[in-house]
Amino acid sequence: MLIIPAVDLMGGRAVRLRQGKKTEQTVYFHDPVEPAVAFARDGAKLIHVVDLDGAFEGRPKNTESVRRIVEAVGPDVAVELGGGIRSIESIERCLELGIIRVILGTAILKKPSLLPRALKKFGVERIVVGLDARNGKVAIRGWEEITERDALTLAREAAETGAVRIIYTDIATDGMLTGPNLEALKNISQAGLAVIASGGIATLEHVRAVSSLERLGIEGMIIGKALYDGRIALKEAITAAGSLAVDQ
Repeated sequence: MLIIPAVDLMGGRAVRLRQGKKTEQTVYFHDPVEPAVAFARDGAKLIHVVDLDGAFEGRPKNTESVRRIVEAVGPDVAVELGGGIRSIESIERCLELGIIRVILGTAILKKPSLLPRALKKFGVERIVVGLDARNGKVAIRGWEEITERDALTLAREAAETGAVRIIYTDIATDGMLTGPNLEALKNISQAGLAVIASGGIATLEHVRAVSSLERLGIEGMIIGKALYDGRIALKEAITAAGSLAVDQ
């Protein structure tokens, strides 16, 4: 199973938020290239970058930092990007930076025609649906707005549109280090999409727990705060996820 370290950008710095709240921000690196390069050195094959300013403001804001990260990690490490990408033009500009795929979240609700257009224009491997939910309800606009839309229903609709992959974030566990919401992951897997899990992973046991769901279509997990706080070493997480797959 793929272990995907996260770099969250705000004001050009690498930060982490608790449950997505702007007021509960911790700055880990003033230069976000530093953690990205360290993750690449420690074996990451894919880095998850989120433009938090973009998510809150509705348009990409940390483009220069993203460009520097892509250039620094080189061709052997891919970068995916989410946050404020809400038009075909924004997708094009992000891909021109060397991003392997972009994540559409708020846009799939606010601009229903964007997802099918993007899938057709860029291909299913370049577009990922980002579903962030609290108690099964989808959150948008940098998690500032909780909608009445059911996450599983929206995931199924995305699959019917042609999407093949989603990143599912459980907001209640994100940044809390309390463990992933395994039941929510099992539930969302019913949509029949490849799922990347995000939120709550803080120990190698958590890594193994998510890895045990690979048979359900969970293909990877994003880890952020636990790496920055030193609770998990990236190399150990990669080994734990890989060894479980071998055991199974």
